[in-house]
This record gives sequence, C-alpha cells and structure tokens, in this order.
Amino acid sequence: MTDASGAAHDTVAETLFIVTVPGATPSKWVERFTSRHRAVQLVNQDEAAQVAHLRPAAEGELPRGIPQLGYVRWRLDASSSEVLTAAGIEPEQVHVVTLYQEQPVVCVGRDHVLAAWAPDVDGPLPAAELEALDDAEVDPRDFAPVVAPDADPLDVPEQPGAGERMALEIVASGAGYTVLPASVARMFGRRDLVTLPLEPSAAHPGWQVALAWRRDLDSELVQDFIGVARGRRPSSSRSSAVPEQRQQTQEKPSKKQPAPKTGKKGAKSAKTTAKKGARGRRR
Repeated sequence: MTDASGAAHDTVAETLFIVTVPGATPSKWVERFTSRHRAVQLVNQDEAAQVAHLRPAAEGELPRGIPQLGYVRWRLDASSSEVLTAAGIEPEQVHVVTLYQEQPVVCVGRDHVLAAWAPDVDGPLPAAELEALDDAEVDPRDFAPVVAPDADPLDVPEQPGAGERMALEIVASGAGYTVLPASVARMFGRRDLVTLPLEPSAAHPGWQVALAWRRDLDSELVQDFIGVARGRRPSSSRSSAVPEQRQQTQEKPSKKQPAPKTGKKGAKSAKTTAKKGARGRRR
C-alpha cells in the first residue's frame, strides 16, 4: 500500500492474544478467524494461571491490553463466579461464554489392577471402583508451580502443564492413579498408561470450559473470535444489513410466466392453446 505521498508502507495486522490451558485446542477456530489483517498469538498457560489476564490493574495503573481473551476451566460442582471471586476478581467485570463440558478420565499404569477394565464391554469406570482402591489419588495441583498473585499473564511457564506431567509420571511408575479432563489426558498420552472413562461423581464431576475476557477490554476483535467459536461463519456479519439484503433478494418479483387464469374464459383459452399445439405436432 502507499500513502498520499507515494511512500510504500505495510498494513499492521490486528493481533488477538489468547490464553490457552492444557487440553485446549483452538486451532480450528484460529484458522477460521485469521485473515490477511487478523492474527492470533497463543499464550500457553498452566491452569493455575488461567485467570491472570482477568485481574484488574493495580491502583494508579492502566489495565494491560493483552492478552485480551482466554480459556477458563472449572469443576462442574462450582461456578465461574466462584472461580473468579476466589482469585480476587469481581465476576461483574468479566464476560464468560461457556463452550463445552469435559468428562473425567482415570489414568493408571499398565500393571495396575484397573488396567484390566474394558470400557467397550463394561462401560465407564464406576466411582465406587476408585473408592475401593488402596492406592492414593495423585493430584496434579500438588505439583503445579506456584503462581504469584501479580503474575504477568504473558510470562509463559517453562513447561506448561508441569503438574499434570508429573502426576502422569508418578502413575506410570505404578503408584496410584490420577483423574484428568479427557482432553488433557489425550494431550499428554503415554504408551505406558491406560486411560479409562470415569463415571461422573461428587468427587469427580467433570469440568466446564469457557472463554473469558474483561468487560473494559471488550472489542470487535474479541467479539469476532467469540462469534467464530460459537459457530458463526467468518463471512457473516453482525450488522442488520445482511438480513435486510436477504429479504430484499427474496422479495424480488419472479420472471416466471403468470399462471393461467382460473375462470371459465381462462380455462377455454388454455384448451384452445392445447389443441393448437396438438395440431402442430401432428403436422
């Protein structure tokens, strides 16, 4: 492109920074969203730091503009408001759009007694089977790095998902079991582990996954990505002009010939036309 003076310059693409957590796979949405003048930068974070981008600015400071949007995952026996409040964030200051729910899975070593369970035959593993075990549950949160309250959301950990990785490492050695969201277990899948679907229970109800962003940082860029995530095509428009144009197109008069009149005169005329056509074919 060139400006009025004829000097060439490049158009700077709008970049949307998105915080992701282990197991999140926004690649399909990113592919639909990006274009020549829109780009996405993923910021891979631990689940413990998933709300860092939602914290308000310190007193006397302007709010950080990026990341603008991020994944949030919480247990189904809680709510997004509870998760935000526990992190010192006012729920009224945040937009939350739920995406999908995740079922729990249990991961055990190949020599574990539960490794013989056949989900195709026996169905998901009942929670009572875990309660009957002598083995202890390995909780990934016990091994996750500590996140400072004022952590910069752009500071990516050296190894995202370190807590989950360590839990799986311990389980693979034959000690205990761990319960993870299905997507996380799939992301860190190992050949020396057996992953079984688990019936949701009070102890392991499953998870809700959502996209969240601060209300004061809302923008057309964020709204466009939310639209893609909710199934809207990139070529569609949120304006009211589109349905009006479609309506005008539908209301255009048809070029087809009008139907024959239904009165007696119209019926007689139709019969005469048919007879003429028949005589022409016989000739």
